[in-house]
Amino acid sequence: MIFNKNGPRWWRRFLDLAPDESTNTVDILRQRYIDEMQRIGRFKQYAEKMHYPQYREKFVQMAAEKSQHAERIGARIVALGGRLPDVAVHGSTNENSWRALSMALEEENRSTDRLAEQLRSIASEHSDIVKLLQQISLEQEHHRGEIRQMLMRSDPFALSLA
Repeated sequence: MIFNKNGPRWWRRFLDLAPDESTNTVDILRQRYIDEMQRIGRFKQYAEKMHYPQYREKFVQMAAEKSQHAERIGARIVALGGRLPDVAVHGSTNENSWRALSMALEEENRSTDRLAEQLRSIASEHSDIVKLLQQISLEQEHHRGEIRQMLMRSDPFALSLA
């Protein structure tokens, strides 16, 4: 039998043992790491598409903050004995600036929803990691607000609908 990285997890399921919480935590952190790294690239692409220079600067700033998130998450993965995952790079999109803003807001909303689920699943085991993820969640909420404001200012019909 060839053993792979999922061997311990398979044996735990086979023997009907409780899941290894540290493995679950590393898996969650690895997914968060991938999400943050992919959004760094997309936010840089969005910055290039922005018509207004202040919007470009905001996306560059948010990408830098996401880079810090990824570094901190990566350090926790390594500290727990995990390896940093490979991150697939997404190609450029041909979206206009308003659509890029809309997509950025959708990404932040999805990420926030996943983060809430992930926090619940590791809350009892790793309080230090929960604090890190909660801090990232607060920063994501701030990003969502900034993106929402940019989106509202970019849409000529937004004020008539509000």
